[in-house]
Amino acid sequence: MTPQTKLKVAAEEIKEILRKHDIASSFVLHTPGHSEFVNHFNTSYSCAYQYQENEMRFYCKRKDFKSEEEQMKKLADTANMLQLLTETVGVNFMILEPLSKRFNQLTNAVHK
Repeated sequence: MTPQTKLKVAAEEIKEILRKHDIASSFVLHTPGHSEFVNHFNTSYSCAYQYQENEMRFYCKRKDFKSEEEQMKKLADTANMLQLLTETVGVNFMILEPLSKRFNQLTNAVHK
């Protein structure tokens, strides 16, 4: 199995767990020389869905909800999901980026 395939298979297994527990996520998987970034927004409480690999769409038409309050709740939950995932991914970047730079300096690492 190639490293890319290995990461894609693992990502699908993780997404299956996320679907089982109705959880959104942004995560990165790594194996030497390769990484895979995944956004998983397909939850019961989100109106966001991955349309294509690099395109997200939102579906939240009034006619699909019993009430305006139900529709507004789904929009609010989607906004909250995007905000918290963005903040958390940003914090993770701020932790990893200087760590990675410093480790590269200490080890004279070369990345291809």
